[in-house]
Amino acid sequence: MNNIESLNHNNDLKKGLKKMHVQMVALGGVIGSAYFYGLGGLMSMTGPAAFLAFAFGGILVFSTLYCLGELLVAMPVTGSFISYSREFISDGFAAGVGWTYWVAIIVYIPSECIVTGTIMNMYVPQLSVLMWAIIAAVFLSIINLGQVSNLGKIESVLALTKVMAIVIFTILAILICLGVIGTQGAPGTANLLQEGGLFPLGVLAVFLNMSIIVMNFAGIEIIALTAGETENPSAVMPSAVRAGAFRIFFLFVIPSFLIATIYPWTAASYDESAFSAALAYNGFTALSHIFNMIIIVAAFSCANCNLYAAIRAMYSLSKEGMAPKQMGYVTNKGVPIMAAGFSLILVWIIIFVYTFDTSGLFYVYLLATSGVATVFCWGSICISQFIFRRRLYAEGLSERNLKFYTPLFPLPNVLGLAILVFTLIITAYSADLRLSLYIGLPCFIIPYAIFETISKSGKFKIKKEIDFKDVLKEIKSTHYLIK
Repeated sequence: MNNIESLNHNNDLKKGLKKMHVQMVALGGVIGSAYFYGLGGLMSMTGPAAFLAFAFGGILVFSTLYCLGELLVAMPVTGSFISYSREFISDGFAAGVGWTYWVAIIVYIPSECIVTGTIMNMYVPQLSVLMWAIIAAVFLSIINLGQVSNLGKIESVLALTKVMAIVIFTILAILICLGVIGTQGAPGTANLLQEGGLFPLGVLAVFLNMSIIVMNFAGIEIIALTAGETENPSAVMPSAVRAGAFRIFFLFVIPSFLIATIYPWTAASYDESAFSAALAYNGFTALSHIFNMIIIVAAFSCANCNLYAAIRAMYSLSKEGMAPKQMGYVTNKGVPIMAAGFSLILVWIIIFVYTFDTSGLFYVYLLATSGVATVFCWGSICISQFIFRRRLYAEGLSERNLKFYTPLFPLPNVLGLAILVFTLIITAYSADLRLSLYIGLPCFIIPYAIFETISKSGKFKIKKEIDFKDVLKEIKSTHYLIK
């Protein structure tokens, strides 16, 4: 029986993701080739203080994740930030966020396939970059058309490989910095303070590149898309949120600081991985090649997680009536087959167009939506949680009635939104980054205008996936309620 014939008529996803799977999928979506390659470019534009940009971005991640965690535990549904936006902001805003997010992810996935192909072509030139990219895309397709439990297991292995590589690099970098190993002696703080000091291009340079930081952290919100397929989400989500927030610090801030201590910022660039370059600079050429293999794992893993996210976002848009009904069809194995097929077709098309577009302009234009999509997505989470909490207070309840809540409310919301607005302003200010607004904003505004108009006309009758009245009843009728 084919997939179309074996559709699950309830259109329900299977709860096949365990605690470890959720944490690894979230990390897998963040740690991609953009981090390993992008760090060198960021250092070249900020100097050694690039690690401070990651630390500042970490505040945004903490704020967003904790706001998301509160919503996820109280209202666990797949594609949750789309559903939250519809219930707590508006139909139009939910459509704008959902479609912008889906477009940005679909465009991003082929880039990781091309990175995989580029590196593999260096070591096995008998196969072209395109052929290696196609092989990567084939495996991605197979994994994402299978059961979610298998995807979770595969991604756990891939994500753990990346995490262990960063941990090993961190240990090596500390030993190099202290002069225990390496060919450059004990650099200590020399690379941090020489060549213009910590801020050779000015303190403002750190903040002017916030949009790059936001793009590096994009993917952490994938945890929201796992909620409907997670076993016991009320128990899994709090620990996943806390772990995700703290791992961002250990996997981004500390390694970027150590690279700045063992590798001159003036030698860093987008042309090569700062991790591999730093190891080679200190005499570990063989290890730098091994790290190139890790980048392949990172690229494939990130593409895998983002494809999962794109499929679930399209499924969620369908359930909310903002995409064709057929996109909500699910097989008996719990695979949203139509959403997967539609997403994969576009991924394959973009891979071929990107490969044959020698100017590269087509892909640059499409990829420019990623940063704007992340800003809207994270902004919707902070706003939704703020409105959720205010409605909770209006009913005479408080955060003490929730299993998991955002501390210091509303400070995380204010901080998160302030940083996101600042990021948009910086993006508009920069001539190099302004293109992302020209392309990203229409992706949000067009579906927003369409569904906001339909909603106000009274013709939009699709039932919401989340209704605050039902959530309130659940809170009042279970052990959430304080005696």
